[in-house]
Amino acid sequence: MKTPPFTNLAVFVIFFGIALTEAIQKNNWIEAALFLALGALSLWADFSKK
Repeated sequence: MKTPPFTNLAVFVIFFGIALTEAIQKNNWIEAALFLALGALSLWADFSKK
């Protein structure tokens, strides 16, 4: 069974979006920057494999 192409993106948005939002709400800018960098790296890795 093939997974839909948006599954990885949905998991990414849910996980990194919630983590980034929580870090920003706590004014923890180092953690927010870390999640933003990890999110960008994950998106780049996901889209570059095609």
